[in-house]
Amino acid sequence: MNVMVPLLVASGALALLSGAVVLLWKPNRVVSLLAAASLLLLGLQQLGWARAIDAISWGERNSWLDLSLVFALPVSLAWLLLSVVLARETEPKQTRVWRLYISFQALLSLGAVAGLHWFSALGRFVVGGDGRAVPLTSFAVLLLGNLLLNATFLSANLESTYLGLSARWRRVFRPMLAALVLLCGLWIYLAMRSILTGRLSFPDVALTSIPVTLLAAAVPVAFVRKRMAEASVTAHLKPFYETASFVVGMAAIVLLFALVQIAHVTGWTVARAFWISTLCAALLGLGAVAMSRRFQGSLQRLLEPFLYTSRFDPEAVWTRLSHELDASSTRQDLCRMVPARTAEIAGIGPVTLFMASGGASDFEVVGSTLQPVPAERVAREEPLARELRASRHAIHLRGRADDLGLIPIYVENAKQIAFCSKWWRRWSPRG
Repeated sequence: MNVMVPLLVASGALALLSGAVVLLWKPNRVVSLLAAASLLLLGLQQLGWARAIDAISWGERNSWLDLSLVFALPVSLAWLLLSVVLARETEPKQTRVWRLYISFQALLSLGAVAGLHWFSALGRFVVGGDGRAVPLTSFAVLLLGNLLLNATFLSANLESTYLGLSARWRRVFRPMLAALVLLCGLWIYLAMRSILTGRLSFPDVALTSIPVTLLAAAVPVAFVRKRMAEASVTAHLKPFYETASFVVGMAAIVLLFALVQIAHVTGWTVARAFWISTLCAALLGLGAVAMSRRFQGSLQRLLEPFLYTSRFDPEAVWTRLSHELDASSTRQDLCRMVPARTAEIAGIGPVTLFMASGGASDFEVVGSTLQPVPAERVAREEPLARELRASRHAIHLRGRADDLGLIPIYVENAKQIAFCSKWWRRWSPRG
């Protein structure tokens, strides 16, 4: 108790100070106000935990523990709203569903506060040899499950926003992102461990002081010094359900439910069910990676946004081409310029630019370094086109047999392919 309370007080005070700094120096943007409010709420929660734990050390048991646990829901919702709004001013339609979800969760949070009048979230006595935990009630399990869901959505939205930012804004956002992901991870760990063991551990609560302190340092730097509120996504946002964070979070929720059911059916302890399930899942996962090429591709697609590194600095390329781009008055001028400049900067050739205009079903050649310009078409469902849409970045061909599945062969067999398709349409059975 002696160490946990100062840690919680220090992290809470730093969060309050950082929130006040952002509020006073950058109050001109909604995103800045949300960041300041989120930090202030987080600081208040840390001070609430410190007050509750300190009261227990003096033999006092009051409602501070229940209020601090319920207060975790509005804190997580504030950060979730920030992750939805941050750098997404150009994507208002994608935030509509999240605003409805957050409004619904806010009503649930108010209901949880009102429910404390009739229900208790935590037991009225400490458990364990050192008195560093309190038992959970069914009401607390529902609250922690809700916190687990909010933390999963928060990390998924942060990942989606990060992948949609330019290289410059990614560097600005990275320290804040690392602190938030660590906070989400500890929330998920705290919720899962508490539900599995049936008790809330105070040392686990004190661990949140680490990401809160990091966040208190990173947010003012990002918003006050480097003007993160002015950032805007430049790439198409990846759906949150396709992010690695969402997959990991949902896997944690499914694992939690499965462990409870396995322990109930077999009569094992939760710890034994966890270790046996982990061993079986690891063996099955290794077998799937070794035997299934489709599973390898899915795993690679999930991790590649973080492993992919471009050979070119977008800012340097933009500086080099800005005058030529400004001089391009029509789309035809731009399409003529892109292949030549791409070949020059990347040192590759030939370069052909395909584009699907409007609702066209095929990609057509709109510019090329080849003369005459090839008259080829690529269907939207070609392997290479589908892979590019899924990855949202350049594909590195590694010279392996897997690459051949991405490259349509048009040149050598063009006449034979055309003849076969014409013959098939003529002689294929109808009806």
